[in-house]
Amino acid sequence: MKIRYSTDSFIPPGLLAEIEAAAAEEHRPVRELVGEAVERYLSQRRWFRGDDVRAKIAQGLESLRQGKGLDGESVMAELIAELDAPHRAP
Repeated sequence: MKIRYSTDSFIPPGLLAEIEAAAAEEHRPVRELVGEAVERYLSQRRWFRGDDVRAKIAQGLESLRQGKGLDGESVMAELIAELDAPHRAP
């Protein structure tokens, strides 16, 4: 037997109004929008908890120890310049 809960027991009223507005804007049921949001959260949570992520972090740290890191300021400057550049057609 499925247990039904009132939405106000899970979603704060201020947030519910915003969810309802987003659903209306997208012409989607609130239930669908909330379900999708929860699925994304759980998927992201699983991904971040995975051993794969820990292994990649360990590899990155080892690269930094070996001096193979990139200068963060240079990388950010390049990204900002790319974002600020006029859009070029492919």
